[in-house]
Amino acid sequence: MKHTIFYPKFWKYISLVIVGSSSGWVYYQIKKTREILENTVDTSVLYMKNIQSEEENKHEEFINLHQSSFEKYNIFKNTLDSLRFSYARRLVQLANNENNTDYRIKAVRHLIKIRHLDSWHFSLLANMIDAKTAIGLARSGDADKRLFMEPPLRYHNYNRDMLINAMRDFLIQLYEKSNHPCLGYFLSEVFVYEHYMDYIEQKNNVHIVDNDSSALELSKFIQSESDILPKCLESLVHHCCIEKYTKHIIEQNGLPLLMEIYQRYKNNTDIIIKICQILSYMSVDRSVLDSLHKSGWIGILSEWMHHSDVRIAIPAAQALFNLDSDNDVVFSKRLYLLHPVTRTAKDQDMDVVFVHGLLGGVFYTWRQRLDQDLHVSILNNQRKMAPYKTDEKNDSVCKKSIIERLSSITILNDLKSHIENKPDENDYELVWDDIPTNTNDCASGPYSVSTKDYDVKEDKVCKLYTHCWPRDWLPEDIQNLRIIGVNYNTTLSMWTAICPSAKGKLTLDERSLDLMTKLVQAGLGTKPIVWVTHSMGGLIVKNILCKSFESQMPAIRNLCLNTKGVIFYSTPHNGSRLANLNQATALLLWPSVEVQELREHSPQLKKIHKRFLDIVSSIPMKIVTFVETKATVVTAMRFNFLLVQPDSGYPGVGEYFEIPQDHLGICKPLTKYSFLYQKVVHTLRQILEENSLNSSPTSEQEDRRIINNQKDCTCDIEE
Repeated sequence: MKHTIFYPKFWKYISLVIVGSSSGWVYYQIKKTREILENTVDTSVLYMKNIQSEEENKHEEFINLHQSSFEKYNIFKNTLDSLRFSYARRLVQLANNENNTDYRIKAVRHLIKIRHLDSWHFSLLANMIDAKTAIGLARSGDADKRLFMEPPLRYHNYNRDMLINAMRDFLIQLYEKSNHPCLGYFLSEVFVYEHYMDYIEQKNNVHIVDNDSSALELSKFIQSESDILPKCLESLVHHCCIEKYTKHIIEQNGLPLLMEIYQRYKNNTDIIIKICQILSYMSVDRSVLDSLHKSGWIGILSEWMHHSDVRIAIPAAQALFNLDSDNDVVFSKRLYLLHPVTRTAKDQDMDVVFVHGLLGGVFYTWRQRLDQDLHVSILNNQRKMAPYKTDEKNDSVCKKSIIERLSSITILNDLKSHIENKPDENDYELVWDDIPTNTNDCASGPYSVSTKDYDVKEDKVCKLYTHCWPRDWLPEDIQNLRIIGVNYNTTLSMWTAICPSAKGKLTLDERSLDLMTKLVQAGLGTKPIVWVTHSMGGLIVKNILCKSFESQMPAIRNLCLNTKGVIFYSTPHNGSRLANLNQATALLLWPSVEVQELREHSPQLKKIHKRFLDIVSSIPMKIVTFVETKATVVTAMRFNFLLVQPDSGYPGVGEYFEIPQDHLGICKPLTKYSFLYQKVVHTLRQILEENSLNSSPTSEQEDRRIINNQKDCTCDIEE
C-alpha cells in the first residue's frame, strides 16, 4: 500500500524538476542569443526605420486627407465658376436681346458686378457681347476690361515704311472718294501727291501704289514717321469735321489702321488726342457702332473716358454717349458733354451751358488760373467787433465798404498757421484777391468764405490743378446738373488757312443758327437752362436767345423760354475798341468776320442787345456780369490793351461786378474759394431753389415774379 502511494509522488516531483530545468535552459539560450545579436546588430537603426515608417504613413495619410479636400475644393470652385459663367451668359443674352430698355440696363448693371472668373470665361463673354451691350458696359465706368473685344491687329507685322505707305494709300482713297479740297491740298503738300501720281502713271500706269513700294522711292516724297503720322491724323481730323465723310473711313478699312497707330504710340498724347477726336466725330452717326465694336475701339474709349488729360477724356465720353442707343439725343462735334459722363438712374434738374469766346475752347477757356502771388484777406466777423452784419440772402456791398473790410492781407501760409493756432476763433471770413473792386446796387455775394467751411488739414485750395473747372468742380458742389461745353473755331485774320467747305459759317448769325440747331438736337430746352459765357460767347448766346424767342417751332422757342440765367464773363455788348482798325491796318491784317463784327458801337450788336433786353423784361432770368479792369497783354502786337471797357461790358440789367483781372484770366478762378467761382455756384443754387418752389406757379405768383425781376434788373452802376 505504501509503495503504491510513493511512486506517484516520486514521478510528480521528477516531472516538475525536468520541466523547470528545461524552462531554465530555454531561457538561458534565449538570453545568450539576444546578447550575441546585440553585439553584432545596431538596433537603433531598426528603431529609427520604424519611426520613419510611421511618419511616412502619417504623411501619406495627411496628403490623402488634404488631397481629398483639395479635390473637393476644386470641384466646388469649378461648380461655382460654372454657375457664375452660366449666370453671366444669361445676363449677356438678356442684355443683347431684351427689347425692354429697363431690363436691358439692369442686366448690364448686374453683369458689371461679375469679377471672379477665369480669363477664358471673360474671353468667351466678350465674343458673346454685342455692340449695344458693350456700350452699356463702357458707360458704366467700372466694367472689367476683359469684357470688351480685343482689337484685331491687322498691321502688326508692318515695318515703319509699310505703315506710312498704308496711311498714304488710305488718305488717297479718301480723297478719290470725297474730293475734299483740304485733303487734296494736304496730300499735295506732304506727299507731293500730284508729282508722285504723275511719276507712278508714267511708270506703271496705276493710281495707287502697293504696300511693297521701296522706301528709297518714298524718301523723296515723305518725311520721317514721327512727323508724317501726326500730320496725317490732323488732316483726318479735319476731314471728319464734315459728317458725310465719316463713313468713308470705315468703308476704306481705316479703323484697323488707326488701331495699329495707337498700339505703337500709346505714350504719345498728341497722337491719342487726334485719334480720339476722329472717333468722337464719327460717333455722331450711330451706324458706325458695329464697326467700332468689332475693331476693339469700345474698350479703349472706356479706358480713355478716365484719362487724366481732358482733351482725351471729354471727347471719349462724348463718343460713348452718342453711340449709346438708349439715349434719345446726340451731341454734335460742336458740343461736349462734361457731366455726367456715365449712366445715371436719376434725371438732371438743370442744364448749364458754357460758351467760350474768340480763339477760346472748352479745354482752354475754363481752366484754373495760376497765380504766384496767392493772397487772401482775413475779416473778423465777430458781432461785437464787425462793422457790418452778414445777410446770406442779400449782402450787397459797394466799393468803399469792401475796401474797409480788407483790414489785413497775409500770405496763405500765415493764414493757415493763424487758424491752426487759434481753432476756437473760428468766426472769421476769408476773402480772395479777385473780390470785386466795384459793383452796382443789385450786386450780392458771397464775397467771402467762413473758416468753418475751410479745412486746413485737407488743404482744399491746393488740390490738383484742373483744366476744366466746370467738369471737375461744379458736380462736387451741386448735384443733378447736366453740364455742356460748346466748342467752335474762330480766327483773327482771313490770312489764316480756312477750309473752303467752312467759309459760310463765320458770321454771328450763321454761327448762332448752327449752334442753336445742334443744341436742340442735344435735348436743350426741356429743362431749365443757365448759360455761362466768356467774351464773344455772350454775344452768340444773346443772338441764340433772340432767334429762338422769335421762332415758331416749340422745340427751338423753349431754348429761350426755359432760360433761367445768363452769366457774362467780359462780354463786349457794345463791341471792343480792339476791333476799331483804321483802313491801312485793316488792309494789312485782313481781319476775320468775327473781328469785324466786334467793332465798337456796331449797329448789329446794338440791335441784338436791344432785343435781348426786351426778352429779359418779359421772361424772368438772372443776369450776372463780370468785367475786367486789368489790361491784357496782346502778344501778337506787344502792347497792353483793355479789351472790354466797363461801359461795353455792363448789359444794363442784373448784377454787375468789376474784377481786377485781365480778359483771359477773368473766367479762370484761382481756387474753388474764388469769388469768380463761388458766385456761379451761388447763382445756380438760387435758380434751383426758385425752380423747385415755382415748379407749378399760379398766375398770380408768376406775375409777381416777373414784376420783382423787372425791379431787380434795372439797377445802375454805383457812382
